[in-house]
Amino acid sequence: MRPISVATAGTGRRFGLRAAAIEYSTWLLLLALVAVGTWVTPLFLTIGNFNDILQQSSIVGVMAIGQFLVILTGGIDLGVGSMLALSAIVGALGVSVGPIAGIAGSLAVCGAIGAATGIVVALGRMPPFIVTFGVLAIARGVALTITSGKPVNLAPSWFLDIGTGLWPQTIWAGVILIAFLILAKLPTGRHIYATGGNIDAARVSGIDTTAILVLVYTLSALCAAIGGLIFTARSTVALPTYGAGYELQTIAACVLGGTDLFGGTGKLSGVVLGVIILTMLSNILDLTGVNPFWNFIAVGAALWISVSFRSRLTASGR
Repeated sequence: MRPISVATAGTGRRFGLRAAAIEYSTWLLLLALVAVGTWVTPLFLTIGNFNDILQQSSIVGVMAIGQFLVILTGGIDLGVGSMLALSAIVGALGVSVGPIAGIAGSLAVCGAIGAATGIVVALGRMPPFIVTFGVLAIARGVALTITSGKPVNLAPSWFLDIGTGLWPQTIWAGVILIAFLILAKLPTGRHIYATGGNIDAARVSGIDTTAILVLVYTLSALCAAIGGLIFTARSTVALPTYGAGYELQTIAACVLGGTDLFGGTGKLSGVVLGVIILTMLSNILDLTGVNPFWNFIAVGAALWISVSFRSRLTASGR
């Protein structure tokens, strides 16, 4: 057997470090943010503040899980922000009949739109960007038409509780658990990854790619609906303008978590960390009294840094 030279061993160690850096880049970014937050303000490293971060993460977090499932198939869902608004309006109107009616109505309407989106993408062979951009406009237009652009106030009920206390975090944890079971414990998870890796090969191998696409877009719409219900319960009023820009936040969370936008690659844990990183950025800026409009700049900078870091490490390993 040929002995391993010092140069070869050194290369192996460098490759191992490079692979570890790529694998745990999201964790490194999170730890860097924790260090910065601890350094700039003593209010950051407290249990109360971390609970606030988790609560603030919950809405985008739930929606990012649905976006993640879509991206794994090589698609994109630009309609989640508008679906949040539609969910808020339908839920608020339904709560006047009863909380269960509001929740069921919201999930039913958004789920149906999500299923229709998946059908159009799969059977119409249309680009997901175009289809979901249409959903963005349609859902927002329906929400504005129903309300004539006016707010809908919520009647007092137990429905308001889901926006307070530990309920948002608990709901987010439940959605994460369901996504984990789908991706890691059921054949459906392997089919989702396979569809994103190569849809033609997946179809030839016997996977019903149409059913997979309908499923992920339906789940994304349902996640947006849940986010809208939490948002409405927290604010106690529904507005048809809710959710603007949330589609970009969910995509950013997936990218920060290492998800490949071309599909087939990504980890659920990375998306959760990506959401927390986005929220932590805003939290640090808020605690230090920085103009909130800097949040957009901070998110963009974090995306650049994260993607550039991974790209350089990947390129240097070739």
